[in-house]
Amino acid sequence: MKTEPNIIADIETFCAAAGMAESTFGRLAVNDGKLVRRLRSGGRMWPETLDRVRQFMERSTKEAA
Repeated sequence: MKTEPNIIADIETFCAAAGMAESTFGRLAVNDGKLVRRLRSGGRMWPETLDRVRQFMERSTKEAA
């Protein structure tokens, strides 16, 4: 249950490009509006949650194209 080191930076980049608040991102990606805040404070996430986050970013990027 370790957090991927680049996930916070990847989420920040995604949110900036999408014009999306980080709390909205967490809510839409994994139904957790405090996800990013918890990760920044040292929280970890399950591999399944990381997969859901990555899939959400990939799906959203494809839909925007």
